[in-house]
Amino acid sequence: MESLTVLTALTLFLVKHTLADYFLQFSWMIKDKAIYGAKGGIAHAGLHGVLTSLVLLVMGLPIMAGLILGLIDFIIHYHIDFIKSNLWKSKNLKATDQMFWVIHGVDQMLHGLTYIFIIWILLRMASGQDNYKLSSGRT
Repeated sequence: MESLTVLTALTLFLVKHTLADYFLQFSWMIKDKAIYGAKGGIAHAGLHGVLTSLVLLVMGLPIMAGLILGLIDFIIHYHIDFIKSNLWKSKNLKATDQMFWVIHGVDQMLHGLTYIFIIWILLRMASGQDNYKLSSGRT
């Protein structure tokens, strides 16, 4: 995997994250994220998973690999947001509290590290370390 491809993947993940976390996250999603299994949190994390899969498919990953990595992103994203929301709730934090923003910053960092983890998996796949090729038919 070339360095330009890595930078492209990271850029697409950051754009995807901004769209899903800020432009496409609605109040009904936000209010449910502290309740495990509630539809709002699942829908929000599900959107992340779907968009991650789309990014990977656009980059040429085989469909199954893109779907699996999208599912991984969904699971990780859901649990990061669940923990963040419960920390905010248990400490009764509001946007005017510094700790609200500390927790939000850690949340965003963990999401960024998730994308680095996915790129690490892609790099392993590209190098053949996991007996899996990025391209579906070319060697």
